[in-house]
Amino acid sequence: MNNARHYLAGIAAFVIWGFFSLPLRAISDYSVGAILYFRILFSCLVLIVIVFGFKRAELKRNLAVLRSYSPGQRNITILLTMAGGALLIVNWLTFIYIVNNVNIKTASFAYMICPVMTALLGYFMLNEKLTNVQWVAVTLCTVSCVLMGINSSLELGYSFLTAFTYALYLVSQRRNQGFDRMIMLGIQVLFSFVILNLFFSVLVTDLPSGPRFYGYTFMIAVVFTVLPLFLNLFALNKINSATIGILLYLNPIFNFSIAFIVFKESVNMIQIVGYSIIVIAVFLFNYPAFKKVRSVMTEKLT
Repeated sequence: MNNARHYLAGIAAFVIWGFFSLPLRAISDYSVGAILYFRILFSCLVLIVIVFGFKRAELKRNLAVLRSYSPGQRNITILLTMAGGALLIVNWLTFIYIVNNVNIKTASFAYMICPVMTALLGYFMLNEKLTNVQWVAVTLCTVSCVLMGINSSLELGYSFLTAFTYALYLVSQRRNQGFDRMIMLGIQVLFSFVILNLFFSVLVTDLPSGPRFYGYTFMIAVVFTVLPLFLNLFALNKINSATIGILLYLNPIFNFSIAFIVFKESVNMIQIVGYSIIVIAVFLFNYPAFKKVRSVMTEKLT
């Protein structure tokens, strides 16, 4: 298979993200704000090294593209980029809080509904079309959310906020075309770091001491932030977005497994029904993509 490396890269990216809860739980005794601050600090440093060490030509090209825009178009691009950085702050902060202070299955549920929510936002904000089957899937997703709300409105609220901020991030960044994605991410993370420094005293009330915290946050920045993003971008060079969308569900699958097997989180009947409905909704929503991926895989293997 000519694209085997790209498929493996895409799979590896979402498998890595699926294990993200493990290092987060290892430093759950530290504040969420401190974890977020140093995750973004280390991610920022790594991305700066990547951009200025390996992507200087792309950086010059991106700056030339930006200068070629009209003032209005340039302002919109800058605004969307900065808004993306702000959304990443909220999404990462919420996710870390949920994993360490609520439960892992709530974080997993957020990324189960995130692709459906992304498509729904795309429908309203970008006039993207949804098929009748996908509207049925959206309805089922809504039913699942209602059931999860009956079980715990607080957990549903956390899941919804996490899914909504990431979905809004994805939709908002679709308009930023023609730019290197790693460079755009580096700018957004740098902007996020600047914002966090304005609230440093609130986020980091007690500066962590000892190598354990900094070792884990550096690992989170490199292994669970920059590396899977790089693998995801590498996969997108040869694999279409529909296939990547299917592979994305590896993330919550592994997260759910860790929640139940490693951390012994419990699940009641309402949650089982809610999770079952969302699985059906996900299958229906992505059925055309499933068929396309299956046909592509069949062609590659024959």
